Amino acid sequence: MKANAEQALALAAEWWEHKEVPKYIHTRQLQRSEIEEFVDLYNRCFIASPDPFSPLTVEEAQKLDFEGVFVAEMWDTLVGFIACFIERDDESIYGEITGIGVLPNRRRRGVATALIRIASEYFIDAGIEEVYCEVFEENTPSLMLIQAYGFVEVGRRNVPGITAGRDIEADTPGGKIMRRLGLRPLLETA
Repeated sequence: MKANAEQALALAAEWWEHKEVPKYIHTRQLQRSEIEEFVDLYNRCFIASPDPFSPLTVEEAQKLDFEGVFVAEMWDTLVGFIACFIERDDESIYGEITGIGVLPNRRRRGVATALIRIASEYFIDAGIEEVYCEVFEENTPSLMLIQAYGFVEVGRRNVPGITAGRDIEADTPGGKIMRRLGLRPLLETA
């Protein structure tokens, strides 16, 4: 899915204007010293998700560029994250959200919106005009969230063993942290 970075930020700001945002939600860049806590957060966010999931290890997470990884805290505890990367190819520069997750017991409290807001600001500060995000079509809550920020579908990607036989556009930008690290989702076994 793709969105204009300024439009996503404007929609996030509009949402926040009309809601009383809890003062206990804080967003900031992830620190490398928090890697174990981040891995636990990542795995807990996706364990019950309809997305294909591969548990993240500390060793794998250490390969990430933390510059665009942001976390949300409530009462000094990590409750959500968003991983953003700036990609360059021969023709353009664009932003990519490769993962967003909120702990199940902290969802529907403005955490994801706060994360999208900080990601949008990060992309705008970097001069990015377009942002891509991959959302599995079975993940209705994530799909609805990302569409609320102006994202529209631009293509589909095949996930081996998950989406076989579907009409997929393989070269569409976007991706999950696990694909960025070369991980494979755990496949359902018959």
